[in-house]
Amino acid sequence: HRMCWETCLITSTLARSTVCPSIGRKRRCNMHAAETFFAVSLGVALILLLFVDWTRVLSNSMERWHPYWNRPMSPSFYEQEPRIADLSTTLPNVGARRLNPASLVGGADDVRQQKHTIEEKSEDMAVCVPRTNFVFMKVHKAGSSTTTPIVARYALRNNLAVMFPLGRGTLSWPTIPQIDDYIHTSDEVYNVLFHHTVYNKQWMESTFPANTAYLSILREPFSHLKSSFHFYKLDYLLRFKNKENPVKEFLEDPGKYHTSGVLNGVLVDKTRNAQAFDMGYPVEKAGDMKSGREYIKQLDRDFTLFLILEYLDHSLVLLRRLMCWELRDMLYDTTPKNDKTYPYKFYQPTRAEREAHRHWSPVEYAMYEHFNQTLWRKIKEEGPDFFKELEYFRQLNQEVNDFCRQNHPKTAANRPRKHIPKSPWGSAFDITLNLCSLLRIDYSTIDSLIRRRQGRPVLQKACEKRRVQLKANLYFILDGRPSFDTLGDVMKYDPKKDSKPLVRQQLVVLEKMRKYFQKCKKKQKRMKDHFHEKAGKFKVKYDKMSTIPKELLDLSNEVR
Repeated sequence: HRMCWETCLITSTLARSTVCPSIGRKRRCNMHAAETFFAVSLGVALILLLFVDWTRVLSNSMERWHPYWNRPMSPSFYEQEPRIADLSTTLPNVGARRLNPASLVGGADDVRQQKHTIEEKSEDMAVCVPRTNFVFMKVHKAGSSTTTPIVARYALRNNLAVMFPLGRGTLSWPTIPQIDDYIHTSDEVYNVLFHHTVYNKQWMESTFPANTAYLSILREPFSHLKSSFHFYKLDYLLRFKNKENPVKEFLEDPGKYHTSGVLNGVLVDKTRNAQAFDMGYPVEKAGDMKSGREYIKQLDRDFTLFLILEYLDHSLVLLRRLMCWELRDMLYDTTPKNDKTYPYKFYQPTRAEREAHRHWSPVEYAMYEHFNQTLWRKIKEEGPDFFKELEYFRQLNQEVNDFCRQNHPKTAANRPRKHIPKSPWGSAFDITLNLCSLLRIDYSTIDSLIRRRQGRPVLQKACEKRRVQLKANLYFILDGRPSFDTLGDVMKYDPKKDSKPLVRQQLVVLEKMRKYFQKCKKKQKRMKDHFHEKAGKFKVKYDKMSTIPKELLDLSNEVR
């Protein structure tokens, strides 16, 4: 620009001296000089414009006005990944700090760009289409009490067709679902699955739309082993001498314990590669690492994301981005779920014990480490903006939880709400008491809300065909006895014909199952019949909606 201006001045002076040699004709020459000045200047400017490197000029302008677009990642970005065993999932103590999206954009220059950045992010979000077909594979004892309500709430808000089990909880385990294991829709179209089952690629792809996103969650293997020991009472059933730390005794020689058994025709083992089993890897190949690695590669191709429980907030922010959901969809209740204590809960293994467990469950360790690395690789691909969103999400989730824990008036006229402004990562919304209630309830209650909204009943098979769950069967299969597939098998069983007498606890469990069968028969006499042309006959069990808070029955403010 300065070169153009100087050239124009020189050209003007030459023009004046040429056109106006005589001072006497000053006024007329001034007019001619002005005309000549503009004509010559315009010509010179056009010539100079042809030689400008516009690529360089635009690049410099973009770098000036959008500092994040061309700024290289700082070395600290590559140091964000903590070691697997050293993570603390405690949320940062934000205290009474007021949530301010602008404070997370950056320094003074970034704050000046806040409005532009938010508008740009909003345009990107508008282009990004939310994915509404997804399967969330629940893995036993891997944080499903916290994560499943998140995807269940999304299904509720968006009125998606969920594949419901007949009753509550498990869809089908350890086998893939059969045609009489779930409630059929009229068009046999399903958007969502979030109940317990076993992953089977062929069945999933034949049942859900082609663009379905497959999601799951994994937990650090040793932590998972401890939780399984406690939940399934393996510390009692395997009769360890060390009552304070049965896991330590188990890892001295895992192979000497009878930990596996056949259930519904499938070999199961809750101590060996248990998370890999939920993902469809058979117990028979527990030590076959060649098959294990190939299967992990297949899962990597099939799944959009494996969340990692130890990095839950990181996983949820990445999930939001990959699924094009709103940040409000990722909110969760930070109150610990199933926070039961037991003597060995916080025990950390020695190096030898860790290696013994790795040798016992090699596929589970390989799977966890692979998808943990995959999580961090995907986070790195998102760029440094990811960690700004992560910080904002943690502050937002804490602010929502703080609001929901306060004692608010119950009357409709005085019900408070808190406004959350628009941010670079989500649209504005209000925190209401309805939202607080939705965050607190478990996924089973959300399940009931979706059924009620869509007119989907709770059904039961005939009592003789109802499956016996794993926890009851473990008392028998870990003792080398056959399992009970159905309650009908329980009623046919005669312990007197068994060559090996039942111990006291087995007799107690057997009696409980028989009483449950009698109670089931009595209730089903009062139930209506339901017939499906493909699945067969069922009994209709209506939900006890009185257990759901009244304010949840009107979700007009929370459902999009």
